[in-house]
Amino acid sequence: MVNVQKAWLDEQIRQRDEEGIKPTACNTPHRVSDVQSCVRKLTLTAHKARESEEFTSNTFMNFLIGNAIHESIQESLEQVGWYFEAEVPIDLTEVSKKVGHGVESFGLSGHADGIITHEDNTRTVVEIKSVGGFAAKKSWPYPGNGEGPKREHWAQGALYAVGAEADAVMIVYVAKESDYRAGIKAGDIMQWERGLHEVHPDGGQSLYDIAMDELRHFQYADRYYRKGLIAPAFVPNDHGELELVHDRPEYMAKKGNWRCRYCMFNTVCRSLPADEEVPVDMVERVQHADA
Repeated sequence: MVNVQKAWLDEQIRQRDEEGIKPTACNTPHRVSDVQSCVRKLTLTAHKARESEEFTSNTFMNFLIGNAIHESIQESLEQVGWYFEAEVPIDLTEVSKKVGHGVESFGLSGHADGIITHEDNTRTVVEIKSVGGFAAKKSWPYPGNGEGPKREHWAQGALYAVGAEADAVMIVYVAKESDYRAGIKAGDIMQWERGLHEVHPDGGQSLYDIAMDELRHFQYADRYYRKGLIAPAFVPNDHGELELVHDRPEYMAKKGNWRCRYCMFNTVCRSLPADEEVPVDMVERVQHADA
């Protein structure tokens, strides 16, 4: 009897291997979608290191669902009475000079999900995120606790807004599953919008400030990248502050730092000292040894 799930998963893995590492929007070493990643991961990604973990059928299915949701929302926005452009390539290489400290620019680019140009010629970057029931429950104003979008999603949109010289960022969450206790159904949509220089109601940073913080993190990673090094395991916390993480849990572990638990470089990272920089060829040897 044909095992349909195995056949499907094997084909997804084959296609992914055939496609290889997805190039950045403008052929830069760093990609905006890696925002708020560990500095070590940023250097591994820039060096095009091979991931040490394999995607599960759940991961592949989430990608397929997420891509379908993105395309559907983008197609819908194109039909509304404003000008909407989808998958806009944005190069922040020149913008990266704004972080200062006497460091030359570094390559960073990505694709914004979309940009709306309004009648008054102001522009809003749109970032679409498909979320599970737990994330929806945490972010929805009611009946959740109203935390709103994750900082990393605001940060990603803010970087695109700075690069595109846009005025505001809109985050759109689409629930891809239901949480009936919380009153959330699959297909429910919630959106939030903030001006780029608008100060957060709780007195926190503006989106522009958040973007500058993230540029500094990319800059920090780029210093290692230019020297052919992999950075120490500096991991951002939920407030975007970098912390050296010595105790890195295994991939998909139930406890421990969540960024480490879901990192596709988990096994490679844990084979290296947390607090030391290492030559990139050492990582290549580790990966070949694990093959």
